[in-house]
Amino acid sequence: MNLVSDRWIPVHEEGASCFASLQDVLCTDADWELALPRDDMELATLQLLVSLTQVLFPTAHHAALRARLNAPLSEADFHTATERLLEWFDLDHPRTPFMQTRGVSAKDVTPIQKLFIGLPDGNNHAFFNAEGEIKAVCVGCAAIALFNQASNSPSFGGGFKGSLRGGTPITTLIDAPRLRRRIWENVLPLTEVERLLPDYDSSADDPPVWVDPIPAGKTIVAGSIGLLRGLFWQPARVELLPSDGGRCDHCGGDAGRLYKGFKKEKFTYQLEGVWPHPHGPRRWEEKNGQRHVRFASFTTFAPAWTQLSQFLFEREEEKQGYVPAPVISSRRQRRSAGRLQLLVGGYRNNQASVIERRHELFSFAPGWEDAADQLADIVDLGLEVKDLLCGSLFLAAKGKKDNFKGIGVDLHKEVERAYYRGSEALIHETLREMDYEDFQSVRAQIAEKLTALAKELYAKAVEPYTHDPAFISAIAAGQLKLYTGLRKLRCD
Repeated sequence: MNLVSDRWIPVHEEGASCFASLQDVLCTDADWELALPRDDMELATLQLLVSLTQVLFPTAHHAALRARLNAPLSEADFHTATERLLEWFDLDHPRTPFMQTRGVSAKDVTPIQKLFIGLPDGNNHAFFNAEGEIKAVCVGCAAIALFNQASNSPSFGGGFKGSLRGGTPITTLIDAPRLRRRIWENVLPLTEVERLLPDYDSSADDPPVWVDPIPAGKTIVAGSIGLLRGLFWQPARVELLPSDGGRCDHCGGDAGRLYKGFKKEKFTYQLEGVWPHPHGPRRWEEKNGQRHVRFASFTTFAPAWTQLSQFLFEREEEKQGYVPAPVISSRRQRRSAGRLQLLVGGYRNNQASVIERRHELFSFAPGWEDAADQLADIVDLGLEVKDLLCGSLFLAAKGKKDNFKGIGVDLHKEVERAYYRGSEALIHETLREMDYEDFQSVRAQIAEKLTALAKELYAKAVEPYTHDPAFISAIAAGQLKLYTGLRKLRCD
C-alpha cells in the first residue's frame, strides 16, 4: 500500500464511509471528512497528510500557497510532483517500507494495539474498556498509528528513543471547513521553511530514516536533519506483520490486508540541539548563560487554554520566552482577515505510559492577529481567579497559627479541577465572540462570570464544615481573602 497513490485515508462524504487517496483529496473539492473513532487519530491523520503535502508539493511563497488554497491541484501536476518520491511511501516495500526497518530482531510479536497511544496490552487502558480491543487494523490505520507513535508519543520504554520533539509534545494545526483546504492551511511556503532550516534545498534528496538509516549510537546534530527526514522521523526500529484481510477494528472498514502485530528492536542514538518542527510550539529559558529549548507539552491536568499565548504569539524576555508552531506564525503573517480555528492536541504521560489525551478546538474571532495583549489578559485573569480561589481554600484548610484553627482537609486540590471544568466553556465562549474594539466590556463580562464561579465553588467546598463552630473563623478568613482579592482584580 502506497500512501501517495493508493486509497487508504478513512473518510466519509455525505454520511457514506470509504477510503480516499491523497490524489482524491488534493485534486478535487469534494467534501471529504476524516472518519476515525478517536480524535487523536484524526489529528494524527491530518498531520500525516500535511507532512506528505509539505514535502511532495513545495510552494514558493504565500501567494502561491493562496492559489493552492483556492483551487485543487490538477492530476497532471500531482503525478509530476509525486513520481520522484513515490517509492519512499510504500508501507509494504520489500526493502524500505514506510517508517519501518526490514529484518527487525525480536523474540516476541507485539500486538498492534501497542501502536495506538494509551492502549498497550497490559495494565494501561485509559481509553479502552478491555484488553485487546484492537486486534487487527487496515493498512491506512496502521500507517496512521505508526506515524503517530513515532511523532507524538513517549518511547516504547527503556532502551527506545522517543519522538524528535520529546516525549509527548503538543501539536497545533489550523482547522478549515474541507479536508483539502485544511491540509493546505498547514503547509509552509518555502520562504518560511528556509527561515527554519537555512540550508534546506527542496530540489535535493532528503531521504527518510527508513531509506538512509540512523547508525546506532551516533550523535546527530539537529540542524543537519532535512525537512522530509524530520517530518517523518522514526526513532525506533519496528516492522509491521501483515495478515489476511477483513474488518479493521479501528475504523471499521473492510480491507484486503490487515496488521495484527509488529516487531520492535531496541535502538538508541543521541540528538544534539532542537529540530524546529513546523507543528509544535516551543519554550525556552536561559540557565548559566545557555538557552535551553523544549517543545510545549501537557504536564498537569490544567486545560489547554492556560497555555494559550504560546500557541499563537512569540514572546522573548530576558531569561525566557516562547514561540508558536511555525504553521501558526505563517497563518498570522498571511493576514487572512478571518476567524482562526485552532486544533490543539497532545498526551500527558507518566514515563512510557500515557495517562491522558487532550484534543481541543479553539475558535478566535477575526482580529486575533493583533490581539496578543487582550488574549493574554483573558488567560491571566482566568488563572488569577483560580489562584485566589485555591489560596483562600488553602487558608481555610490550614488555618493561622495562634489565631484560628483550620479545617484540616486539602479542599483546594479538588476545587482546582472543578474550577477548570467550570471555567473552560466560559473562556472558549469569550475567545470565540471577542470584540477587540470593546475589550474592556468583554473583560468585565468574563470577570463577572469567573467571580460568580469562584464564589460558588468556595461555598460548596466549605459547606460541609459550616455547622462546626470550630471552623467558623477559618471559613470566614478564607472568604474574606477571596472576596478582597477579587475586588483587587476588579472582578467584583
